[in-house]
Amino acid sequence: MRTFRRTLCHLSMRNSIVAIACLGMAIPAVAEVIEVKLGPGVTLEKRLILQPGKFAELCADLKSGQAVAWRFNAAASTDFNIHYHVGKQVEYPERREGVSNASGRLVVGSDQGYCWMWINRSAVPIALDVALSDTGG
Repeated sequence: MRTFRRTLCHLSMRNSIVAIACLGMAIPAVAEVIEVKLGPGVTLEKRLILQPGKFAELCADLKSGQAVAWRFNAAASTDFNIHYHVGKQVEYPERREGVSNASGRLVVGSDQGYCWMWINRSAVPIALDVALSDTGG
């Protein structure tokens, strides 16, 4: 099975190609990238199963001034980030390692595609419950 290594820091996720932001270990080139739509008053709740050594992303196109309250609870520790792309650069409004739950509020500065990403570095599947709520501006 083909793998990506640390030297390959990023591939575009927009065309169903995997987004990898300089992961410290080789992972299989298979992931779950889920495009979601958020708008005023919309709340998305989703349960994901992170397979061992894999990652999952929830991605949404957001507008400047839009705000999204987010929270997640995982059955075990994951690496988590919220990121977006500026050309070939990846920016991280939020980034945490080894967390099983977190919450926060993202306020969008410019029209952009944003992704909430979880990485399972363990040897067992991890159940993950996620909620994203568009709270307007």
